[in-house]
Parts: sequence; structure tokens; C-alpha cells
Amino acid sequence: MEIVLISDGSLSLDSPVRKLPFFFPARLVKMTDVSSRTVGEARVAIIELFEASDAGLAALTTAWDSIAEIPVICLISKKNRREVIQAAALGKTDVLERDTPLAVLVRKIKSAMAVDLAAHVPSSVPAETLEAFQKGNVMLESLAFSATEGSKIQMNLLNESAIEILSAVTLYGISPWLDAIHTHHSATYSHSLMVAGMAGIFSRHLGWSEADCQQVVAGGLVHDIGKMRIPLTILDKPDKLTDEERLLIEKHPNFSRDILKPRLEVPADIKRMAIQHHEYLDATGYPDGLAADKLTPKVRLMTICDIFSALTETRSYRECLPTRVAVEILKKMGAKLDQDMLAQFCDMVLDRSFGNINLDRVRATADV
Repeated sequence: MEIVLISDGSLSLDSPVRKLPFFFPARLVKMTDVSSRTVGEARVAIIELFEASDAGLAALTTAWDSIAEIPVICLISKKNRREVIQAAALGKTDVLERDTPLAVLVRKIKSAMAVDLAAHVPSSVPAETLEAFQKGNVMLESLAFSATEGSKIQMNLLNESAIEILSAVTLYGISPWLDAIHTHHSATYSHSLMVAGMAGIFSRHLGWSEADCQQVVAGGLVHDIGKMRIPLTILDKPDKLTDEERLLIEKHPNFSRDILKPRLEVPADIKRMAIQHHEYLDATGYPDGLAADKLTPKVRLMTICDIFSALTETRSYRECLPTRVAVEILKKMGAKLDQDMLAQFCDMVLDRSFGNINLDRVRATADV
């Protein structure tokens, strides 16, 4: 799902190209370096014509065959006659104004890629689960816009998505949910969806109120919002992270704080889950080294679901761990985690019926 970003020199500060790496794995290539090797297997090319030189355009024209087989979107200012002429000279391109809203540009790229989230979801996945998966993804994209654009978080969409996910995992179990989300092209988005589903089914297991169950699902969707300020090329990197990349990713709770602090529309409990889910009860976590008395039950639940999800997900550089192995790792964390809550979590995921359709709830719903 990679895109290639082509420019001549530095990008203007207001160029939307600067924000695209938060939505797609992307590589920046100079016009003079465009070739079949540098373009590789990119699905779409985005050309930024801001202050493009004649030499850069000449090199791009010479190497045009390298990108001629994929969709090309050219960003210009229609008030700049030179850019208009340059875009026309390139030939077959889709021309967009540089000040086109980012959401429109992202949709345009997805359309050019012919992205269909449902295409690889197994036919056995119930329609309600598929719908919840698609709505959850829309919500995550909305969060990405909020993180990069500074816009308000759409709480109505967040709450609706949380309700649908909770309903899906309650009615049909966690297995169909995992079957759907593990087809997602982004490991980062898939992780947030998995944590949301796990938080929902675990809070149900604990007997929490409907409102609290819905809120922890919403918290699962939002919990990694800080990562949306880190390029997907790093987040979804197929190889092992460098030390510098790892340090950047570990800053995501602080990024979450920066994003959520001014968002008065977001409940405090959801903010806490996003900022504190890497804190440990023994005060050895981050970003603030908080101790047990500062960590709410919802945060404690989110921490367990986040770690379990990370351990049992397949990553490009390692296979997923079996549930029993993941459980043993969680148990060995000892005083870092809420042991009473962890014991109930382990009982849940190790139960033979875990993941199956909750037939009793299905029947009860049918009788209403």
C-alpha cells in the first residue's frame, strides 16, 4: 500500500504532501532520482510541483516511464501559471489544487489504489462484524485527521463505532472480529481495532456496566492516537526498528497528551487510557512513572489488553505468540499489572469457549 512522493527540493510548509506519511507508508524521491528502482512497487505517485526547476522536470520527464503505469496525482496552485503549464506538459496526471482539503486528497489516493477493506475479509465473518470493522476503520482515519490537522474528535462517530464493535464481539465472539481486523493492510490500525475488541469482551466478562464497556472500547480505538503523529513507514516497518525509531515510538503517549489535552469533547477516562496505558502499578512505566494509586481500573484493563494484543499479533519480523505463551509473559510481569484483573483475563482467554459465538446472547436478543 506504499505511495511515492516526488518533489524537486524541499517541500513547502503548507504542502499536504508533508502529512501523507501519516496515512500511507510513503517514500520521498527527488525528481532527479526517479527511476524504476526508486519508485519500486508503489501504488500511487504524488508529484509536488512547488518551485520545481526546469532541470528537475526534465529529469522527471526522461524517467516518466518509471511511473507511467501507476496513477499519478499532481499538486499545483492554479494561480501559478508556470505550475499549470508544467502539469500539462507531464501528460496523463490527475491535477489537484495544493490547498485541497487533506481528507479529499487521502480519499483520492485510496480511490486510485482501489482500496477495499472488505475484499480480503473471510466470507464467514458476520455482516454485523464486518460493518463494525469498516466503521472502526473510518473512526481511526478520523482520529488521524484530528491528530494531524488539529480538528475536533468526532465523538458521535467514536461512540457509534464503540457500540457496534461491542455488539459484534458480544454477539459473535472475538474470533470473527480477529478474522476481519487481521486482514487490514496496516498493522497499526489492526492493533487498535484488536485492543478495542479485547477491551470490550473483557469488560463484559468483568460484568461492567454497558456505559463502561462502551467507553473502554472507545478507549481502545483512541489509545494509540499519539502514534498518528509518527509516519506509517516507521510504525509498519517490515524490519526490526532502530534504536532511534523505537525511542520515537515510545514518545507516543506524550503525543497523545498533546493531542488530547485541548480536546474538551473527549471524556477524561478516554484521555487517561490513551496517555497512561504504558504505566505500571510499580511505577516503572512511562511516560510519567505513575504508581498504582494513580491508575484507574479502565487504565489497568487497557494495559492488559494492549500487551496481550501486541504479543499475539503477527508482525513482519516475528510470528504471533500462542495465547498460553502470552499469558505466561503477562503473569511474569508480576507487580507491574493488576493481578486480580489479570487472573480474570487469563481465565477468560484460556477458556475453551473463548472466541465462540455467544449463543445465549444471540437468543436473548432475538427474543426482544
